[in-house]
Amino acid sequence: MKKELIANPDNCTGCNRCTYICSAVKEGAIMPSMARIKVSNIPFRGYSVPHICFHCPKADCMEACSAGAFSRNDAGVVIINAEKCNACGACVQACTYGMVEQDSAGIAYKCDLCDGDPACVRECHAEALIHVTPNPGTLQLKAAQMKSRTRSGTPREKRRQMADRLLKSAR
Repeated sequence: MKKELIANPDNCTGCNRCTYICSAVKEGAIMPSMARIKVSNIPFRGYSVPHICFHCPKADCMEACSAGAFSRNDAGVVIINAEKCNACGACVQACTYGMVEQDSAGIAYKCDLCDGDPACVRECHAEALIHVTPNPGTLQLKAAQMKSRTRSGTPREKRRQMADRLLKSAR
């Protein structure tokens, strides 16, 4: 069985080390705004939520792409071919989790699991991010997060709404 990236908000300290390493690996510089993983910090409540791409079985981002820039690799990871991207932004609107974004040229980007060895997981010492073969506990955690879909808003607004919902269910 294939491994999956799982986020556990209850373990997240909000340190953002995952976003730093992700942007360093993917962009060559520490630019958390360009990271493929995001963290919503809710400081006055003492809660942080790492946001990950779920590589959805029925990926709305992939279906929305008229340019054919999205595909799924042998491991089931949804990937983007930047050379095919026409910068229309349909994939950004289609992702109900806010995990597809566009760079300054309009080219879409998202998590590709670092070819099966996610840098964010290696950097997360709190184990808020794990890359494991799913088991009943991790599948339940993932399912609870996947229920928190938002159809409208910017990617940031979609992630914040998810964080608020997860906070309410955690307390």
